[in-house]
Amino acid sequence: MSNVGLYLGTFNPIHNGHVTLAKYFSELPELDQVLVVISPQSPFKIEDTFINDIERIELAKTVFKNFKNVNVSDIEFKMSRPNFTIDTLKEFKKRHEYNNLILLIGEDNLVGFNKWKDYKKILFEKYSIVFNNLYTITNMPINRYEESLRREGKLSTYYELLKENFNEKNLENLMCKKTISVNWLGEIYDCD
Repeated sequence: MSNVGLYLGTFNPIHNGHVTLAKYFSELPELDQVLVVISPQSPFKIEDTFINDIERIELAKTVFKNFKNVNVSDIEFKMSRPNFTIDTLKEFKKRHEYNNLILLIGEDNLVGFNKWKDYKKILFEKYSIVFNNLYTITNMPINRYEESLRREGKLSTYYELLKENFNEKNLENLMCKKTISVNWLGEIYDCD
């Protein structure tokens, strides 16, 4: 039995973040293969802003052609739209019954995971997780999550929430006391 990671998204357009994550996933010893599953339509995105379907698939194939264990799938183009992850997982399960399918998502999707169709079923069927609430812990909003909060007019409210819930007792167990990140401009950040 092989472990197949499903990296789903519209990849509209494919960018360095997608490439970095795919490379990271492909190097995980737990995964035998990564399938980049191009979605023709996310239920959360407006379709008329999409790059042509065939161009997105071809671009992804070009970008990932030299990656070890990474392949591009167009399975969602053969399914009804919009594409829901639960339906895609069921379709893959039918076609790859001997494989262990692992859902690969980034923080931007985790934040809104509780809005996904049948998200509890996904977690139960794939990972035997049962719960009634989903909480995502993110200290500082970065990248797309920050942009999403800004667009929705919620960024300052989120900062206030972080400030109001700060607990000084947590500092002694902080995992990032000695780790920093440096971006390509040389700016320094904490490990988050």
